[in-house]
Amino acid sequence: MRVKWSLSLIAMFLLIFALMPVSQVSAHTDNSEGFSKISAASRQLNYELMLDYFEFGRVVMLDARPDQSEAELLALLDQNKQAVLDYVNAHLKIYINGEAVDGMLAETKITSKLGRYYADLSLNYPNPSNAKGVEVDYTIFFDDNDSMHRNIAAYSWEGREGQFVFNSGERHMGLGNPSYIGQAWRFIQLGFHHIMIGLDHILFVIALVLTSKSFRSIFRIATVFTLAHSVTLGLSAFHVLSVPSEIVEPLIALSIAYVALEASFLSDSKARPFVVFGFGLVHGIGFAGALEMTGAINASSMLSLAAFNIGVEGGQLLIISLLFPLLLYIRRYSWSRPVQIAAVAFVFVSGIYWYMERMMM
Repeated sequence: MRVKWSLSLIAMFLLIFALMPVSQVSAHTDNSEGFSKISAASRQLNYELMLDYFEFGRVVMLDARPDQSEAELLALLDQNKQAVLDYVNAHLKIYINGEAVDGMLAETKITSKLGRYYADLSLNYPNPSNAKGVEVDYTIFFDDNDSMHRNIAAYSWEGREGQFVFNSGERHMGLGNPSYIGQAWRFIQLGFHHIMIGLDHILFVIALVLTSKSFRSIFRIATVFTLAHSVTLGLSAFHVLSVPSEIVEPLIALSIAYVALEASFLSDSKARPFVVFGFGLVHGIGFAGALEMTGAINASSMLSLAAFNIGVEGGQLLIISLLFPLLLYIRRYSWSRPVQIAAVAFVFVSGIYWYMERMMM
């Protein structure tokens, strides 16, 4: 019975790796993730809306192709301005003093972010001088394209600033009336979601766990990694630090391959904490792709940043708490070494594959 149970654990362990699609290049974001920046001017409410170009192109029938140039993609947006505006006005409802107002499309741009093109739309809404309340109903993509879509919004209105995360369960936001508990919870969820969709980051954490001898050692390494990526996450999210994704993403892939090699040949290296800290700085820049802080650095934005980081750490702890006890159990048996070698080899090959794929993008 004990042998059968052990074999079942091995099968489950290997299945986890087998189900990870190496061919997918995880850049830590969902394809349809978007961003909003809302600000008030004299008698006008400005709404800058960024949506993944090709996801948006599906719902407004742009007939865009990935091999087209940025200029060609922008031309398609301009040629279909009315269809673009009709879709946005139907799925992005702005209420001022309780009355719905339609937006006017002031400008269309193409913005590149984390290796993806975004349709960058500048919308203007009439904002009367007696405006006492502004509310936003956001339903873009939720019901017609992607129920997992998220849009990270930052607003500045009447001297108040705040952040919000639109998702299929949270579609309504009132400007200037923040619930800090609700705001923190939304960004914790965003951070947790962000780490769980990043297969490259998950494999990096797994590689760190594979050769750790005790909970104390994995806690020490995880703490070093957390401190490092927290630094660059904050600097990148507030645009203090800007590194092109063409540099960051291949480096993240290389970090996975290196840690796998280290697990095989240098598991007792005294330099490991410094190596992990260096790679943590790189991963932090990758994390920041899902957290764009467009407003000023203040208590509200720092709350969002801290909550997002807590969500990321929660995801890491979940991975470690599920994997490390299983590894400790497997190590009690003589066949544990081949299992560990197979796991390390998988992580190494994945890192090299992602590196080559990202260098060719």
